[in-house]
Amino acid sequence: MRERYTQKELKKYFFKALTMFNEVLDTDITPETVVLDFFTPYNGLAVYQRFCEKYFPNRYEKQHEAEGYFEFIVAEAFTDGKQYGVLIRSDIDFEPSEVLMTFLHEISHIFCTENEIDGGNFFDKYCMGSGEEDGYYNAGYAVWREAVAGIMADSIMSEYATLTLAMASLEIRKYYNQLAAQNVESKKYMSLLITYIMISKEVAGTEDWETAEKAIKNKINIKNNILMEILRLVFNKLHQSPFWKITPEFIRELGFLYIELITFKAFA
Repeated sequence: MRERYTQKELKKYFFKALTMFNEVLDTDITPETVVLDFFTPYNGLAVYQRFCEKYFPNRYEKQHEAEGYFEFIVAEAFTDGKQYGVLIRSDIDFEPSEVLMTFLHEISHIFCTENEIDGGNFFDKYCMGSGEEDGYYNAGYAVWREAVAGIMADSIMSEYATLTLAMASLEIRKYYNQLAAQNVESKKYMSLLITYIMISKEVAGTEDWETAEKAIKNKINIKNNILMEILRLVFNKLHQSPFWKITPEFIRELGFLYIELITFKAFA
């Protein structure tokens, strides 16, 4: 039976997730520095507008005004360098472990945004233009930010990788088939594909890319050299310390490869 929660219970789960996160990475994200608010698909825009006006006036995005936007999100993180915030969907019916994973994902977003480059906020510094280079940065960052948050949340939730590539293969192939320029969710699917592969037992359990590559090819059976280049790039990044630190060159290369993959699939 699925769960339903009160706002008080969701707050309890959020701060439990925050404690779990801070036990691994000591941060300044604390109950005193984070503000929470709750929405449903029916009042999402009004809550979002009020939340931004009160706490994050520089983080308001017009895209949130699109019809149905709040039907497809369960939480969203905010940071302005001074305080942190999370909007939480109050009618979610996830299992408790899924609720914790959702909150760990959003806390990871906040942490990465503040720590990915000196001074934080890679998006504000590199993704606000509209030229070709900016297109690579936007694509690469969109893919990376969701993937790294998912990978961090999984590693904090469970010390040992238990998901195998065989268990995830159907989902991974489904995400691969959804990659297309005309699909507005394509970058999200690319992030999910990367996340499932990188948290798998075979890939997370080795320091050697050749070993990981062999396992991916054997278990997933997607024959695409560009995809393997993307996975190699991310695998190597995750084995650098600290892995959440990024450079414009890394994000540009990831974005370039993603766009190359989408183009290849369109003509294949």
